[in-house]
Amino acid sequence: MTIHCPQCNAQDIIKSGFAKNRQRFKCKQCNYQFTSFSKERGKPLWMKLEAVLMYMSGMSMNATAKILGVSAQSVLNWVRDFGEANYEKPTPESAVVVELDELWHFIQEKKNKLWVWKAYDRNTGRLIDWELGSRDSRTLGHLLERLSQWQITVYCTDDWKPYQQLLENHPDAFHVISKKETVAIERNNSDNRHWFARFHRRTKVVSKSKHMVDLSMALFAKFRVNGSIELLRNWRLTLLS
Repeated sequence: MTIHCPQCNAQDIIKSGFAKNRQRFKCKQCNYQFTSFSKERGKPLWMKLEAVLMYMSGMSMNATAKILGVSAQSVLNWVRDFGEANYEKPTPESAVVVELDELWHFIQEKKNKLWVWKAYDRNTGRLIDWELGSRDSRTLGHLLERLSQWQITVYCTDDWKPYQQLLENHPDAFHVISKKETVAIERNNSDNRHWFARFHRRTKVVSKSKHMVDLSMALFAKFRVNGSIELLRNWRLTLLS
């Protein structure tokens, strides 16, 4: 099978190490790096990619399975494999203003709450990190520990007390407490709910594992916030041509 670059459609591709135990490739024409699916098993690669695109466009796995004529388990496997192969977070660097907020979610049933803590770089418009867990200082602490590798000038949050308590341990950054200063990440939360069915406020789609929620966040960050889903659409068209 000939591999095409999803960025420029060139075929001048070389191997470039591994990511999550999957072969990574680099285009010699535009230097874009990407991770391909593993070898096809049963269904064609374009169908697997179509399932991923539908999942990242707000459709449930059950609905996607019915449209493609496959099992919901197959769709789950394809999305999970693609998510694991493309899981990445931005490399720490300097960031002037980082907004922090929590997105409510749940596992299996609403009483089993799972909070998605997010860090959004206002200047670059990137989702730079996230942490899954309870709505407590411990979970926030894990996120802030990783963010300490960044050179952040200002943190913007709401007035929830754990923010104030834990950010006191980061004296190198100013802490601004104002709902007016978290508009960008609130908008990002809205996009999160819009593009992924499992995050809809009123939905019959239920998350069954923390791992799939984490992979969904990675896909959202890479293709809906920090990058472009058009790369995948172009790749799909190439496979069909």
